[in-house]
Amino acid sequence: MVPTSLLTDRLRPLVIAHRGVPVRAPENTLASFRLALEDGADVIETDLRLTRDGAIVCLHDATLDRTTDRTGPASELTVAEIRTAVVIASEHGHFAADEPAGGVPTLEDVLDLVPSDVGLALELKDPDFADEQVARRLTELIAARIADGTVLLLSFDTTLLRAARRAAPGVWIGAVAEWQPDPDFDGNGVSTTPQAMLANPDYMRQARERGLWVCPLDPRPDQRLPWYLELGVDAVLTDDTAATRFALLALRGSPRP
Repeated sequence: MVPTSLLTDRLRPLVIAHRGVPVRAPENTLASFRLALEDGADVIETDLRLTRDGAIVCLHDATLDRTTDRTGPASELTVAEIRTAVVIASEHGHFAADEPAGGVPTLEDVLDLVPSDVGLALELKDPDFADEQVARRLTELIAARIADGTVLLLSFDTTLLRAARRAAPGVWIGAVAEWQPDPDFDGNGVSTTPQAMLANPDYMRQARERGLWVCPLDPRPDQRLPWYLELGVDAVLTDDTAATRFALLALRGSPRP
């Protein structure tokens, strides 16, 4: 389960801002994270990769090609070089970046931005997070949040999560899978698509029996929110924090804030 923290005291499901608010600003930018905070996200989610010189940056893809004016793998660029990249586009349109770090933030930038009463969900993308020294550096950076129970480490690759757990035995880890109808993981949480959850009528019961926290892998969840409330999921992922929060309030019969 999630460690005792401010997050455990909030009304379920928690609203997790998927890469910020990508319907309004390019993903994984400080601008997008600020919008998520303004919209009342309980947790900010971002993706982590490593630069050539070992810095940890917030980038979903292995390369800078899709979202910036630079090309090439992040792993072949230094953090100084990545800081010159300008985030110019996302699937939701173009944007002239005026962000520190050239639009691609480091993990330290995000830790400085996100208040301690808002959670962080960090998805480990880079295979080098399996390295003992890299895992230790990551967990040292987030040690205060591990102690407070306000950071969640996620990955499709459970070897990366287990490396982090070896470096910091108290860190919360959650396994993500496109198709995993059996919620079986020797960590804290699981996430899979609604289609996979639907394929197993006992998904939530089995997850609870195993002490697992559940968040559907569904960044456009609003049409399925009644079902998620019925299931009693712990969190929902969303590309549009404000819209999802308002939809949840309407389902509960509460006025908009």
